[in-house]
Amino acid sequence: MSVPNEPIPDQPPMPGPGGKPTPPIKEPEPDTLPDEVPLPNPDENNEPPKHVTGSNFRL
Repeated sequence: MSVPNEPIPDQPPMPGPGGKPTPPIKEPEPDTLPDEVPLPNPDENNEPPKHVTGSNFRL
């Protein structure tokens, strides 16, 4: 036996009597979470490749 679903309201619920409405919860964007700062991939950039010069190279 299935439970009937309640209709989805068109408007948000009314605020409590005598109080200010609570502001909506601000959620971070999924692509910009604070613990996941995007770091550029050094292999995927527009700069020319960096090479070691022979003048400072010692064995």
